Amino acid sequence: MFAHRIVEYEGPEAVEWREVEDPSDKGLVIIEVVAAGVSFADLLQTRGAYQLRPQLPYSPGMDASGFVRSAPPESGLEAGQRVGVLLRHGCWQEVVAAPVSQVLALPDDVAFEGAALGLNYLTALFALCTRARAERGETLLVHGAAGGVGTASIQIGRALGLRTIAVVSDEGKCNFALANGAHEAVTLEGWLAAVEAIAGKRAVDIVLDPVGGDRVRDSVRSLAPGGRLVVVGFADGGIPTVKLNRLLLGNSSVIGAASLEYFGLKPDAVGDLWAMLMRLRTGGSLLPPPVEVFPFVDARGALRAIEGRTARGKVVLRKDS
Repeated sequence: MFAHRIVEYEGPEAVEWREVEDPSDKGLVIIEVVAAGVSFADLLQTRGAYQLRPQLPYSPGMDASGFVRSAPPESGLEAGQRVGVLLRHGCWQEVVAAPVSQVLALPDDVAFEGAALGLNYLTALFALCTRARAERGETLLVHGAAGGVGTASIQIGRALGLRTIAVVSDEGKCNFALANGAHEAVTLEGWLAAVEAIAGKRAVDIVLDPVGGDRVRDSVRSLAPGGRLVVVGFADGGIPTVKLNRLLLGNSSVIGAASLEYFGLKPDAVGDLWAMLMRLRTGGSLLPPPVEVFPFVDARGALRAIEGRTARGKVVLRKDS
């Protein structure tokens, strides 16, 4: 088979498409990949800047979809079955091997590109339901709301009955966020004043932030009494600090939401959140996920789109049909 490999920590251009051996572990589910997700974490991995650093060379990629080639007898999975998969890394391959707990049955009416968004949407559910304990009617503000995690969080938030406010970098992305479920959208410059004009001062119940950086201070200022700032990542590059007196006075909190780490400790949570996602989808409250598709062999191009912040929604690698 062929696979993308990070061979040196020198960015997207050091990712190589090369022939490697097929996985053959009989204790795992073997999956022929059709589509694989691309995330900001994958970009960080190409630079050696991600917390996970497997021995070089290795394949990045944390979510994918395809057909079961083989599965352990007790798995409940069958050859030819359509599935999604979550892994810490290794999904940018023509064939992957995964534990049964990380393989998710895929309904026939879900496109493979949609299944490759599993990481983003399960992360959003984990952040909002498991960590923030969101309640219908609350106000949710999402930073980086035109990106993969941001778009998923806006859509999940709306499906859960939250009022959703998107913060994005420009007017074009405002329109994109509104088309994909945001009730309101504002640009980054002067965002706090714009949000206060929409919702009022200290009226945001949940801020979901995959970006970090300088905006964190104003995110805390935007929180209603009892509000929660949910930290999902640091796409801006800097890891900010928070003045604890603001949390004390506002009875507010900062919450970490590291989905893959949690799933590693509690594998059953993957299936539970996937079932919740499927219920939201079949109930008609979840919009179709926006994707930006690249040929499966063009991982470099996909990574450059994320690096240049031109991508909207989830970036996906897909094989020709």
